[in-house]
Amino acid sequence: MKHRPMLATAVVALLTLATGASAGSPALPALQAAGHITFTAQETYPESVTFSASTQRFLVSSVRHGTIGTVTADGRYAPFITDKTLVSSVGLVVDDARNVLWVANADPGAGDRTQPATQGKLAGVATYDATSGKPLAYYDLGSLSAGSHFANDIALDGDGGAYVTDSFAPVIYRIDAHGKASIYARDARFHTADGFNLNGIAWHPDGYLLVGKYNSGELFRVSTRDPADIQPVQLPEALKGADGFQLLDSQHLIVVQNLGADRTVELVSTDGWKTATLARQLKSIASMPTAATRIGNQVYVLNGRLDTLFDPAADKVSDYLLQKF
Repeated sequence: MKHRPMLATAVVALLTLATGASAGSPALPALQAAGHITFTAQETYPESVTFSASTQRFLVSSVRHGTIGTVTADGRYAPFITDKTLVSSVGLVVDDARNVLWVANADPGAGDRTQPATQGKLAGVATYDATSGKPLAYYDLGSLSAGSHFANDIALDGDGGAYVTDSFAPVIYRIDAHGKASIYARDARFHTADGFNLNGIAWHPDGYLLVGKYNSGELFRVSTRDPADIQPVQLPEALKGADGFQLLDSQHLIVVQNLGADRTVELVSTDGWKTATLARQLKSIASMPTAATRIGNQVYVLNGRLDTLFDPAADKVSDYLLQKF
C-alpha cells in the first residue's frame, strides 16, 4: 500500500519492532491455562482494550476493520459495533458510570476503509451507548487545526469529559461534559519528529494529565487547570514506544511499551509525578503490546500483533492475547 511520507516513517517505526516474541512464543491457545485470555477475531488487529464492569466484558478496537468487539473472560469474541464512520478504531475507554463508550477514530493506512482523504488526516472521537452500541455523538477533532492528524488515546475525567492525544499534531484535545470539543493544550515539545509522537494518556484526580511521547520515551505532566503548565516527569530511563496507559491509583501507572521493548512496566511516584521510578516489568508473550485495562486488582495487557498487519510480507493473524500482568 502507498503511504504519505510521514505515514511511511510511522509505519517503518512500527516495523522496527522485535518480532521474536511472536515467533518463539507458545501457541496462543495454550496460554489460557496460565491465567491469560486468548481470543480469535478474523484479522481484527485490536489496538486498544477496555473492561466494562457493568457488562463484565472486554471491549476491543480494530485497526483493520474499524469495528468494536467484545471478549468474555473465557476468550469468546463477538462483534458489537459496526459503524462506517470508523476507519481504524484505536484507543477506547468505557465510562461505566454514564454507560458511554468512547472510541478514537484514525486512519494509518491499514484499514479496510482507508482512503486518501482521511489517511494521516483523521482525528475523530465517537461515543456509543456502552450496552446497546447505539451511536451517541461524533467529534471531528482534526477540523480544529490544519495539518496531519491521528487521534490515538483517550482519558476520561471525573465529570464525564475526555482528553485525547493526537500523535501527528502537537496538541491534546478536550471534549467537556457538555460535548464541546476544543484544543486543550498545544506545545512544541509534543511533536518533534515525523511518525507517532503523543500517545498514551491518563487523567489524575489531583488535577493533571500524564501523557507519554511514543518516539522519545518522555512523560509529561499537564495541568488540567492551566494548559500552559506542562512539566516533564523525571524517569529512570526513556520509555520509547510507550503506548497504552492505565492509572492504578494516585502513585502507580501502568505503561505498555512496544517499538522493540515489547514489555509492560509499572511506574511509581511519591512526589506528585515530578519524578517516577520503575517498580516492575514484564516482557510480552506475543508481539506488539499496545494497551492495558484493569479488572479489580488485576491488569490485562493487549498483545494485538500489529507488526504483522503493517508488514506486507508477514502472514496475517487472527489470534490475539490479553496477557495477565
